[in-house]
Amino acid sequence: MPNLWKIHRDPSVWSDPLEFKPERFLTTHKDVDVRGQDFELLPFGSGRRMCAGMSLGLRMLHYILANFLHSFEILNPSPESIDVTEVLEFTSTKATPLEILVKPYLSLECYETM
Repeated sequence: MPNLWKIHRDPSVWSDPLEFKPERFLTTHKDVDVRGQDFELLPFGSGRRMCAGMSLGLRMLHYILANFLHSFEILNPSPESIDVTEVLEFTSTKATPLEILVKPYLSLECYETM
């Protein structure tokens, strides 16, 4: 079984591999295919052991995220910036819990009918 943690943090492929930089997928690595063909990024695995729910996940992600962003305003309750550092254990988790304020755009009565 490949060591995905090591592959996804390879300094020969990724500049600053331990830094959270989502913008790298808009510029230097915009042509990376997440479907298991480019071996520098394998979020769904590869080959026979590839995630069976990849197609559903990729399709639903856009729908769910768009629906959430359309329905709610996301606010930082603190005047400080959000800390995105990770703790490397069995899985990557945030060093400090994420605290946000989610405020609905519409009145609560509108959401009760959905």
